[in-house]
Amino acid sequence: MVYSKGGTGILIKYQQKFFLLTAQHVLDENYEAAQNESPFFTHLFAKRGWEGIEGMGFPMRGWRIGELITADSPCIDMQDIVLIELSSSLFRFPDKFIDLDGTNGRIAVAVSDLYDGMLLVASGYPIDENPIEYPYGDDYNCSTVINKHIFHGVCEFEGSAPLLRFFSQITHSEMNGMSGGMVSNLMPKSNQVAWVGMIQKAGNGILRFYPACWIIPAIKNYMQASHYVIDPAVHMANLEIESTLEAIQGRAEYFKMIKVITDDMRAREAGH
Repeated sequence: MVYSKGGTGILIKYQQKFFLLTAQHVLDENYEAAQNESPFFTHLFAKRGWEGIEGMGFPMRGWRIGELITADSPCIDMQDIVLIELSSSLFRFPDKFIDLDGTNGRIAVAVSDLYDGMLLVASGYPIDENPIEYPYGDDYNCSTVINKHIFHGVCEFEGSAPLLRFFSQITHSEMNGMSGGMVSNLMPKSNQVAWVGMIQKAGNGILRFYPACWIIPAIKNYMQASHYVIDPAVHMANLEIESTLEAIQGRAEYFKMIKVITDDMRAREAGH
């Protein structure tokens, strides 16, 4: 989310860091120049809103991982993929994310496993349905009602590249703001659902996406990509040290601690 507009991204954990995977044009279209060191934010919880900065994640760097993807699709721009590194100094542990540090289960569907007529689901946050308001008052200065939208369709192929064709004529304006959102398969059980891709653009009844199996290797090699600085505070850190096993283990211990704090907070809220 940008402070004046909305947007969509996929929260990912890798090497005990959290990242927001999204489309670069989502950021470029919503602000021309950063107003401060944190020009946009992401909320950390899928099942609740936020009441302060402890429920948000803030950007540090943007990694141009599209540079690392060698697979080719004639109708989508691989250079539009960006991996936003969030500050590791989180106050709360997110409740829903793709865990690339995990070892259990299939995360992504291979393109070779997709087929014509396969049911697919696209989800994200259209800008028109997620307005950000700035009410006058002492309690808070920014509010929004988070409305995730889900659209169904079937898989088709354009050459070797998969796309999603909607069951109805969905317009670009209805999908505006959903770039960077998730495409997944539709399965009988929730634990069978897997990541198919990331939304790039939609219109004329079809949605184009980047296959997840192309993106994951790039995420795992993100430090080989070029990057840009969002928060100047990153200059105080050393990327090589951050990538050491000791640093990764240290972040894991920190996240374990804040997960306990987050779980306790939810338990108290449920008790009320």
